[in-house]
Amino acid sequence: MFRGTMKVIVFPLREGNEVPIEDALDDDRRLTEWFSVRIVAVGLACLSLSVTAIIDVRAADRNLSGEIQAFAEPYRTIDVAAVEAGLVTIVLVEEGDSVEKHDRLAELHQDVQKAALDVSRAQRDSTGVLTGAEAELRLRESIWKKFKELRRADHASDEEARRSESEYEIAQSRVLQAREQLLIKKLECERSELQLAQRTIRSPIAGIVTQVHKDAGEFLSPSDPIVVTIVQLDPLMVSFSVPVGIVNGLSQGQKVPLRIDGLKQPRNAEVELVSSLINAESQTVPCVPIMSETV
Repeated sequence: MFRGTMKVIVFPLREGNEVPIEDALDDDRRLTEWFSVRIVAVGLACLSLSVTAIIDVRAADRNLSGEIQAFAEPYRTIDVAAVEAGLVTIVLVEEGDSVEKHDRLAELHQDVQKAALDVSRAQRDSTGVLTGAEAELRLRESIWKKFKELRRADHASDEEARRSESEYEIAQSRVLQAREQLLIKKLECERSELQLAQRTIRSPIAGIVTQVHKDAGEFLSPSDPIVVTIVQLDPLMVSFSVPVGIVNGLSQGQKVPLRIDGLKQPRNAEVELVSSLINAESQTVPCVPIMSETV
């Protein structure tokens, strides 16, 4: 089955449809509490907040109006997975917890990665080779300059002067090599830090934890890497199919009221996108409005 989209942004009714501020606050509070409790209590599969789109548009030489039933659902549902396999040492969230983006969700066994990072840091901070190479360079430079003066006074042979110059150039290359090795060790240390960071599983979005798939002591494998499931409730998504005759009368930026089951006042929706795909069997266009929970 193909899927088309119609995205909308929802905000409180204004301009002639004002509602008392107490009612508006009560609606927002009830909407938030309903989703928070319902998702945790019965799970995502049973989420069924009824939404009605009130359509009143002009198509060709006639007015079309009607109501379309739909159901709200989270904007995104993400099964958060671990990048690497390993033993889960701690799970930091429970079902129903609210999390922000980048919050820690769980950690894998990290002893090996921490030890490798300590070694990398020690190697990065080790400057003995560079110090010795720089001392050797200063010595070879001094000898080379002395041989140059001796050669001008004809107290040294050409071979001795060339050998001292070659030794000076070799000393320069050793200093350069020592500096390059330090740069490589610095990059290796950064790689070890990233490898350690990958052992901490973080939330990619702000939302609510609906399911914890693994507990401390369980193993995450490449074939089963999911740790928790998180849903994003702001904005919300409403899926329904719009008859072709009505879709032809919709345009970007047009206001479409949505009546939410259990709330006192409808919410205006602004059409952002109307799909060009039509279901041949039902002669409808699948639509996915996006409704902001906090406006």
